[in-house]
Amino acid sequence: MVDVRENESIDDLILGGLKIIQKTGGFRFSLDAILLAHFATVKKGYRIIDLGTGTGIIPLILTTRAHELDITGVEIQEEAAQMAKRSLALNQLLDIKIINADLRKLGEEHWGHYDLVISNPPYLTLNQGKISPSEEIALSRHEIKCSLEDLIRSGEKLVKNRGKFALIHRAERLAEIIAHLNTYKLEPKRIRLIHPYLAESANLLLVEAIKGGKPGLTVHTPLVVYNADGTYTKEILNYYYGGETCDS
Repeated sequence: MVDVRENESIDDLILGGLKIIQKTGGFRFSLDAILLAHFATVKKGYRIIDLGTGTGIIPLILTTRAHELDITGVEIQEEAAQMAKRSLALNQLLDIKIINADLRKLGEEHWGHYDLVISNPPYLTLNQGKISPSEEIALSRHEIKCSLEDLIRSGEKLVKNRGKFALIHRAERLAEIIAHLNTYKLEPKRIRLIHPYLAESANLLLVEAIKGGKPGLTVHTPLVVYNADGTYTKEILNYYYGGETCDS
């Protein structure tokens, strides 16, 4: 039996029969994490680390992408890290490791260890928007504990040579993302822009870089989230029901 507390719910991810424990009134995972988990390159036997794993949504989905994965999630908030561990126990995925730590301070035993570093980080700088009075929500939305550069610097340390670094972020920060990737020798190889509706500008982007990779960038076709009537597009539904990769 897994402990589920009074202010928590068990939510069905549909995909692979997976379930996740979340707070009923706190921060809950979004579609962004699902899109990233389906976009990143994942192969059998990969060692993967998810930076800022929250309640473990990305590690859960990655288990449906390939076999024999060695997955570690890193989360600075102790309560969220414990919730992630309980979600993994609920799904009988006890081989996935969750570390309650500051991603910027992971020890040398992690450096150059991973085939894939993946992250759905806070999108907002400290001078963007109002910071939530809830510490949990504030840390999830604003770069309070970790800036974009901190994340990319840490990713470069953790990923092995020729390994991959993947993240989702706001489209408006594309130039900044590319600049930091170049600084830390992570060569952008794949980008996909995410549009809420076909007629609207992109608001998010998916990017994957290779440590020590050669120049050469693939820009995939746009990913559109909603049909004109507000329902999910067929591609989005496939991520829930079919588990297809997000790399059209």
